[in-house]
Amino acid sequence: MYHDFIAALNKKYNCSDQSELSGIDLQHYNFGASTNSRGQDAIGVFEAYGFSMTGLKILDVGCAYGGFSIEAARKGACCYGVEISNALYELATLNNKGEAYDGGSCDFVRTDATSPEFLEKLPHDYFDLIIVNDVFEHVYDTVQLLSNLEKVANEKCVIYFVIPNGSDFRFAAREGHTGCCGISLLAPLLWQTLIPGRESYERSIYYRQYEYYRALFEYFGFGKIALINYPGYAGWEETKKDVCAGLETVKQKIHENEKDFPAVYAQKLYAALEVFEKQLVYDLEHLEASELAWKYMTNFWGGFAQRQERVLKPLVKVCERTSKSDSDEYGISFALCRKGNILEIDIADVSSDEELDFAFHLMRRGESIERSRYQRERHYEWELKAPGMYWVAIYVKKSDREHKDYRILTQPLYMPGDREQDYGSE
Repeated sequence: MYHDFIAALNKKYNCSDQSELSGIDLQHYNFGASTNSRGQDAIGVFEAYGFSMTGLKILDVGCAYGGFSIEAARKGACCYGVEISNALYELATLNNKGEAYDGGSCDFVRTDATSPEFLEKLPHDYFDLIIVNDVFEHVYDTVQLLSNLEKVANEKCVIYFVIPNGSDFRFAAREGHTGCCGISLLAPLLWQTLIPGRESYERSIYYRQYEYYRALFEYFGFGKIALINYPGYAGWEETKKDVCAGLETVKQKIHENEKDFPAVYAQKLYAALEVFEKQLVYDLEHLEASELAWKYMTNFWGGFAQRQERVLKPLVKVCERTSKSDSDEYGISFALCRKGNILEIDIADVSSDEELDFAFHLMRRGESIERSRYQRERHYEWELKAPGMYWVAIYVKKSDREHKDYRILTQPLYMPGDREQDYGSE
């Protein structure tokens, strides 16, 4: 059960709760503790894209703490979670212990997804949906991984992928797994010597270009790709300005942290930064605005890789009263609705008599791309300029206050494109 899982997580980090932790330990703890809520968020994405969980056969590769499989099983899916780490496998099993599923099922398998053993333990030609979330960057032999997944996938299978982008300016300034400045610009082999003492998974990170993964998907028959966060909304001048500012931020962060670098680290890092800057200058001359944003300002690449072109009709077209805020003290009800390429948000009801102002942020993968100012009006709408998955964040404050009281995040809605594939496909 989740309570026992949290107790085991506290033991792992030698604390009674997260308030005793800080820095990278706090980040890793919160990532583990949020496994079930992140699973619920992922299911919202699947349903918005058109998947019904009832009877869906799901494989979660690198399932870690198990939340994605557990939450999908609660909604009627038949789930297998695969994990190579024995410690994580035991935590996932503990998280699942005692759960009773009505129509769904959840089993965890301790194995390496790139091994022959994986093919012996998992059913072949079986899965409808394969989840590879924050996993590809930990796998050296991605060819064997895709080869194995191709064998357990059925003919209509879709791979859902989320892959961190080591070239994103935020990761370059502070790498997500280690918290180290600039290390994502360095070759993986150097990580072993430059950051000794880290846990093995922190030293087994292989950042690659997006085109590498697209080529792999295509080779193994998953070439119909629908991206849920491709940045098709920014103009050229704005993007160029943001790219140049991002590069300067990375340089500044490296300079600020230089005093803490071992000498050998600084030498390697500045050489890698020079290569990174030369490539960026070249890309400014040759890439479109959306391609630049995809390469340097998208911290996670996410989407669905399909075996055959299948335009799923989104199951969810209206999101009503799904508050993601535990501090909602005003009793706010809302409706988020997509009509064609127009997305509308309406505050339907407020139980409190307080005078409130609202600001509405259009979101893609956790980032605001268009924002309103605070207003008394309870309606706002956007014209969506690119296919993908969209959320809305509702910021709430009393009218006489300067800052927000809290934020409510809606479930996602999906806008399909004319052709469900990514840029650069023919």
